[in-house]
Amino acid sequence: MRVIAGKYKGRVLFSPKDQAIRPTTDRIKENVFNLLQGRLAGAAFLDLFGGSGAMTIEALSRGAEKAVTVDASRDSAELIKKNFRKVGLCNEAQLWEITYDVALKRLSGQKFDVIYLDPPYKAGLEKDVLDKIVENDVLKEGGVVVFEHATEIPFAYEGELAVFDSRKYGSVTIELLSR
Repeated sequence: MRVIAGKYKGRVLFSPKDQAIRPTTDRIKENVFNLLQGRLAGAAFLDLFGGSGAMTIEALSRGAEKAVTVDASRDSAELIKKNFRKVGLCNEAQLWEITYDVALKRLSGQKFDVIYLDPPYKAGLEKDVLDKIVENDVLKEGGVVVFEHATEIPFAYEGELAVFDSRKYGSVTIELLSR
């Protein structure tokens, strides 16, 4: 795992020791950030299932101003801390070792330009997470939610957020949603 572009470009990050944490591949990460081009300068970035912290680091590397990374797993939190320290993140990134629903409640009313979701693929959390994003009013006007999921699992969501772009990359699909 490495940082693909920006001020931390080329830095190699720590990888998970086992398959319990499934980091987004460099190929998918590059495609996601190509889709977000022009949205990151000065942005507030929220990653609700942080895993390794690589998506947050990439967002900050590409110009996001601040970021909050959330993961309830102790192993993920330790890996995220190691990766944040490795690239020298201090004030621009926060790590919250709590569940996504508690985090969204605490963040209620704070606004994010980009919210990244990569929950465990077969957990079926997408509807609840998207509803709680709306309920807690954490997405800025004109902001985007990026939802990564297994292509084999169809995405069907009806609510205040709507898909405006969908891209398939083999076994992974990226959905971009906004109001």
